[in-house]
Amino acid sequence: MESDEDDARSQLAALRADRAALADRIVQPWWWDVALGLLLAGFIGSYSSHSIWVIAAALVLFLAGVRGLVAVYRRITGVWWDASRVGPVQGRVQRALRWWSVGYLALLALGGAAEFLLDVRGAMVVVGAVLGIAVALSSRWVTRIYVAGLRAGR
Repeated sequence: MESDEDDARSQLAALRADRAALADRIVQPWWWDVALGLLLAGFIGSYSSHSIWVIAAALVLFLAGVRGLVAVYRRITGVWWDASRVGPVQGRVQRALRWWSVGYLALLALGGAAEFLLDVRGAMVVVGAVLGIAVALSSRWVTRIYVAGLRAGR
């Protein structure tokens, strides 16, 4: 009987150690968040050019850059996760994403109105910078709460 309890304790300890190792492994390097923010800022800021060709090129660069970041992340960590779909913080992340989406769309609308209706040149560059910083910080925040949830076993 004691042997079974000892086995169960050792298995639980191994699971906790594995969960902690996973939590350490999934944290992306700081430059990953910065690169994601710069990609978004560049794409949104391209709207200030008022050129469909510049915007299209920026979209292609943005999509290729995000795809590259995903590939680099998978190569570094060996996994890909989405805290809005799985994990201990799913509800919290989904609420944050809803609020972030509302703020994102509102800021895009204000910037677009200023840039294209009021002819405030460079408004979308400012909006892009704000959204780029926001996405970089949000990415780091989601990773931190996901890691904390894994460590806590929730």
